[in-house]
Amino acid sequence: MANGRSSSKARKVRRRYFGAPSHVVHRQFTVPVSGTETKMMGLRRAALRAGDRVVIDRGQGLEGNYAEKDTKVKDVQGKVLRVDYKRRLVFIEDLKERKRGNKVADRPIDPRNLTIIAFDLTDPKRKAKLEKLNAQALE
Repeated sequence: MANGRSSSKARKVRRRYFGAPSHVVHRQFTVPVSGTETKMMGLRRAALRAGDRVVIDRGQGLEGNYAEKDTKVKDVQGKVLRVDYKRRLVFIEDLKERKRGNKVADRPIDPRNLTIIAFDLTDPKRKAKLEKLNAQALE
């Protein structure tokens, strides 16, 4: 029950989801973290950023109707190319889908279906924050 709001009416839930302000949408891109080094930090969830390596937990697996240009989704690991906050989608490298006219485009993935397996540590602020969390966990 976030902020004392809970409703089972689909109309209200959808209105809150699609009408959410940007700081709430950004919070929805916080995904689980797996890996031994992150478990040592005591970190369970983290914000998703471009450059992070992720694994797709849910989606179309090996069974399904695949065209030759479509790619399997479930259990695929890859690097995040971009994060689209407006459409609430994540694009991962080497994941493609076939469009009309045999065009190939990046396949969008919902962030709720992802798990971070490795962080992109090129941002010094993010690296410092993770090192600080690691130092606190070791104490």
